[in-house]
Amino acid sequence: MKIKILFAVMLAAALNGCKSDDDSPAPVVTTPAEVTTLNVDVVLPANIRTQWQPTIDWALANINSAQQRQKHQVRLNLRYHDENTEDIDKLAYQLTHPEAGADTCHAIIGPYHSANATDILRYAGRNRLPVIMPTCTSSELQRANARNTYTWFLTESDVTQCEMMVTGAAKMADVDVALIYSDDNYGQSFRDWFGYFATERQLHMPGEGITAYRSGTNLTSFLDGLAADLKNSRLVVCIALGNAADYQSVTEQVRQWNSKLLASGKNIELQVILSDTALDDQVIQSQGVFFNYAVCPTASPDYGFPQTFETRFGRAQNFGESRIYDALTLLAMGAAHQRVHGNACTVAGRQVKYYEKPYDPTLTDHMRSLVASEQGVACSWETEGLARAFSEIAAGRSVNLTGASGSLYFDSESYTKSLGTNYMFWRIEAGNGGRMVKPILYISTESSNTQASTQVLWELDKMWMPGYEDASVTHHLPAVTDRWAVVISPSTTWSNYRHQADAFAMYQLLRSHGYDDDHIVLIVEDNLANDSRNTFPGQIFVERSSDPAAAADQFVNEDVRKGIDVDYHFSDLQPADLADIMNGRSSARLPKVIHPTASSDVFFFWSGHGGNREGPLWGNEDAYEYFGKERIRNIVKEMAGYDPNSQFTIVNSQLRKYRRMMFAIETCFSGQWGEALTGLPDVLVITAANAQESSKADVHDRDLGVYLSNAFARTFRRQIDADNAISIYDLYFELFRTTKGSHVSIYNQQEYGSLYSETMSEFLPK
Repeated sequence: MKIKILFAVMLAAALNGCKSDDDSPAPVVTTPAEVTTLNVDVVLPANIRTQWQPTIDWALANINSAQQRQKHQVRLNLRYHDENTEDIDKLAYQLTHPEAGADTCHAIIGPYHSANATDILRYAGRNRLPVIMPTCTSSELQRANARNTYTWFLTESDVTQCEMMVTGAAKMADVDVALIYSDDNYGQSFRDWFGYFATERQLHMPGEGITAYRSGTNLTSFLDGLAADLKNSRLVVCIALGNAADYQSVTEQVRQWNSKLLASGKNIELQVILSDTALDDQVIQSQGVFFNYAVCPTASPDYGFPQTFETRFGRAQNFGESRIYDALTLLAMGAAHQRVHGNACTVAGRQVKYYEKPYDPTLTDHMRSLVASEQGVACSWETEGLARAFSEIAAGRSVNLTGASGSLYFDSESYTKSLGTNYMFWRIEAGNGGRMVKPILYISTESSNTQASTQVLWELDKMWMPGYEDASVTHHLPAVTDRWAVVISPSTTWSNYRHQADAFAMYQLLRSHGYDDDHIVLIVEDNLANDSRNTFPGQIFVERSSDPAAAADQFVNEDVRKGIDVDYHFSDLQPADLADIMNGRSSARLPKVIHPTASSDVFFFWSGHGGNREGPLWGNEDAYEYFGKERIRNIVKEMAGYDPNSQFTIVNSQLRKYRRMMFAIETCFSGQWGEALTGLPDVLVITAANAQESSKADVHDRDLGVYLSNAFARTFRRQIDADNAISIYDLYFELFRTTKGSHVSIYNQQEYGSLYSETMSEFLPK
């Protein structure tokens, strides 16, 4: 994933050139239209439905008006459910099991809150019923459903929102930053990422820096700790609470604390930034909520929706209104696409087929087909653009859609996860009807003519940071002279097919990106290709499809064993041999080793099983022989030139055997190695799981009866082949987002450098 960030100057007035959506109705079809009706169940809190209703009505009117010239038309029949009073589990079951008495449900919009989405998504998977969530931003929810083709997230996760809050704080000169987050699923992402983003921007976090809040929590001790440890005269307190009602209590405590400091003569300029849940009437209209700015996902001003909205309704849009508009238009166009293409549905050029019921494409796949297309006539969100889209779809042609929220840019894995979210910094101003939202600044992860990429923005940030140096790296590295790699899978059984397959695929990735065979040591048992259970003798796959149309994908139907000479069979080695291989000590028994120097980059990949005490196992899951955290640390210490008897003393820098080193570890509990290698210079560790959890297999093949690959390794390969110059941050974010069942983790970045500016071309140059 390429995360992109923009700064767009706030447009001062509405776009005078925008036509009113309903001013010029299209000529009506003279013969009766054939109508397809979609039952769409909308799950929202009653107060949110009231806020959104004008936008919903506007969208429905535009959809109907846009189809007046069409012989075949789509009508959306919306059925509302109060999210705060319904039994969500019972409702989800009824909507997805028509035999239980509910009318046929064709799609669900909602819920509003991430906490209510799990039950709905669990049942929706039964028939791949599209569930379109305009406002669910939980990173954990999005990670767990990253590859489900029926889960539509129209807003990026709270990880991105956290980045935006810290970015906004960083634009103020001479600041310290702190975070108060709600102790629930909503606050989790802010807690996990706030410190990282603050460190990247070299912002000091005083005192404890971060604290959790539960209803009734007294924050005095935390706030006093901030005051005692300030390095700058300005303090930015970011507050991210899952319940909007809590903002009054928290901000009142912050306000009283600040008043006490000012009365004591301590000169601290306080700024308070709230998260998206603050865009709520009980916050906006409350005099008791104290804050300077808030950040919220919104529509991009580049496409005119915010300006047209304000002209039409006399107010700024609420959180989610542009996305409910997009949800409705996507459903209508998806149904039109389904009528034309039926089971002949392709997504990004690949025919849609499933191995489980329902086997044929459903409505969600036709929606995916629309947003996956970057070809065809450009079609915008207003009536004229929608009419053009319906006409092109009816003719069987591709369209390039732009939504009310911005360009409809989705992930390339499932095409249901938004990667182009716009954020608005806003404040409260007095208006004729009371307190009103006043947009101040737009920041976005979308790309357009007015926008810069992450890399450009980060370079600007560095220009504004006096004496900036990447993350805690205070030395300068030599130029790269060569690259070496060690690829190992300790698994030997047929049931562990995926581990060796991923090792072979990683070898192929390295070869295709600049490594020759002499610079890779491959250690696998190599007993899969000729196993009697292999229905494809001599071949190994990490993905396989019987669909010829899918063969264009480089990972499908590709024999990853082809053309490879294995250096060592795993069963012929002992754990101690890896130290000799990594440190260049060849022998008659170990003729193939790597020979890195202080100007060499070294890449290390390990795919196998792991245990909860030491991480990666030397052997299969039943071996219970750990390779050892201390053993792997000692190997890298020796390569770094450390005294083996001292944790931090370097004997001779001339003995160093790497310039930079990256470990990619695909095992259960692999984070244990990340922790073990923390503190070693210029080493970065990316693991498929944290230190306390297992990792999961990903691609199962029904003919071979085994898993072909792990999620971590699969995404790693795909991202590198798509763009070898992807930033490490973007790679990590995509790995984290798409790896189900475990949390991809990164370790030792403080000794490596900025994950924004460092890219994977360091290790994979072509």
